Amino acid sequence: MNVYKAITFIVLLLFMLKNFTLENKITYVSSDKGEELLQYSSKHKLAASMDMIRNKAITLRQERLQIEKEKQKIENETMHKKGIILPVEQNKNSFSKKKAPINSNPEKQEPSAKKWMQFNASYYGPDCYGCSGITVTGINVRETYYYNGMRIVAVDPKVISLGTIVEIRTPYESFIAIAADKGGAIKGFKLDILVESEEVATQYGRHAVQLRIVQLP
Repeated sequence: MNVYKAITFIVLLLFMLKNFTLENKITYVSSDKGEELLQYSSKHKLAASMDMIRNKAITLRQERLQIEKEKQKIENETMHKKGIILPVEQNKNSFSKKKAPINSNPEKQEPSAKKWMQFNASYYGPDCYGCSGITVTGINVRETYYYNGMRIVAVDPKVISLGTIVEIRTPYESFIAIAADKGGAIKGFKLDILVESEEVATQYGRHAVQLRIVQLP
């Protein structure tokens, strides 16, 4: 009888030891998995927060550009009604100190004002390859492609003097612009129209536009 009790005690003891070891193992595994899950959750939340901030910044930039576009449209309509865009002196002196010469060749013949001419137009963004975000006349276009409510275009100064205000008709829209930039590939009756980015510029492509001079510098 004592032997039976001893065997029973030993079996119960072994069973308890087995359960204790299994519980410790499960607790260790659970703790390890819990730490991994916690680390994964933290990384996931951080990535989601960064994506949210990035998307919000893009949305705000698009909204700002849209507001500027609407503002420019209203100002263009006002300019058309008034007939005169800017006082000549204001137009000449509104560039920065780093501006390029407005008219370096006083003997050249300017195209006739109010006469519509055909130009070959292309588009570019402030983020184009080799661009600094500053026009040759010193205008910062990193955050906007307007200047005093007018669009900005790059021209050949031998054809249109820098500082000239023009009206442009494209297949998509009509607007008032100022010749405030130039480029190595812009020669003769060619012009480059500034837009939000190079990505947008590629969507417009190249085409013929109508241009007339509104006000000389």
